[in-house]
Amino acid sequence: MDDEPRESQCPELEDHDCKNNQLPVNPEIVQDLLIQMNRYKSMGPDGIHPRILKELAHVIVKPLSVTFERSWESREVPAD
Repeated sequence: MDDEPRESQCPELEDHDCKNNQLPVNPEIVQDLLIQMNRYKSMGPDGIHPRILKELAHVIVKPLSVTFERSWESREVPAD
């Protein structure tokens, strides 16, 4: 295995400013990341296939961004 640091797959998320423990959730970045997903990968533990996330990016970006923001603020991860 290689112990060298890996280059981030999401460089736009590296330079964010988390002053006061606030995560800057930008819906445009969330949508870009969803669109860049590889639709041929298998689904994750959430049971949602990447193809669905990619194809519905324009529909789910706002609620997903709100969920990220609320999860960050409350320091809890939703069960669903």
